[in-house]
Amino acid sequence: MKLRRDILLFATLALVALAGGAFLLLNGPAARIDHFLQHAKVRATAARQNPANAEAFRATVCADSSCVLVEAGGLSFLIGAGEGAAEGLASQGLMRANLDAVVLPDMTLESIAGLPGVARASLAAGRREPLKIYGPSGVVPVIDGANLLLSGEPGVRLAVGADKEDQGLEGLVVFDSGVVKIRAFDGSGSSGSRVYRVDFENKSLVIAGCRALGAQIVSASRGTRSAAGVLAASSPKLEGREGCIPLSDTLEAARQAKLQAVLLSSLRPSAAIPDALEAWRAVIAGEKADGVVAGEPGSVIDLSAERPSISTAGQTNR
Repeated sequence: MKLRRDILLFATLALVALAGGAFLLLNGPAARIDHFLQHAKVRATAARQNPANAEAFRATVCADSSCVLVEAGGLSFLIGAGEGAAEGLASQGLMRANLDAVVLPDMTLESIAGLPGVARASLAAGRREPLKIYGPSGVVPVIDGANLLLSGEPGVRLAVGADKEDQGLEGLVVFDSGVVKIRAFDGSGSSGSRVYRVDFENKSLVIAGCRALGAQIVSASRGTRSAAGVLAASSPKLEGREGCIPLSDTLEAARQAKLQAVLLSSLRPSAAIPDALEAWRAVIAGEKADGVVAGEPGSVIDLSAERPSISTAGQTNR
């Protein structure tokens, strides 16, 4: 009987020892380090920047404000820096330390409110040189003001980019890498806006804010061999877009410009409308605009293939 009790006691002690050893193995210093490294690797993978592809030519709507990231020939440009631009870029893995420039379509708060956030985010991503900002008249005091907001924080500052050459009807050359060229088309009226055209490998992308005049869109498209556009405009059916031109004017300009594909950015329509994206689609349908797609943040217009395509909400429209 005593022998049986000794055997049971020994078996119990052995089980306790095995359990203790397993606990130490799984939760000891080495295991905790492995666990930490595994989680750090997951976090690093999630935060990893998505580098620009040298062969790609595409534009991504990066926020529900003025924010479009253009990638062309391995370069990347942010067109517009509205509120939430930095967060939108980061959420899509598009905030990069080597962002080549920020290009502003106008000097309204809708286009510039996110500049300090973009500066901070680019610093966090590893940027160590001034971020160039291009824009229409009035850009200098805007950049000075943004730098003043950043004055208490060490790190990257914003710098005004100098336009290169005015080529008349062919536009004002803003940026030219020898492979990728950005042209600006200023409005002749009082809108104070610019329409930009990005040229890469005989293809062109026209980008216009909601204040852009139809004549600017047409001018920006003149002489192009293959062109698409990211456009924004207002409509009587969508409230809260003070200062923006009517949607019908924008769509007519896109038709005259013979843009092969048009991605219409929502640019934060009125909060009074329950589903802004569906409202935009209804307006477009009412205007009988074929080939125009309403896009929310994450929508992409891609010019890499022979014909441009638009993807939004997991769907591709050609």
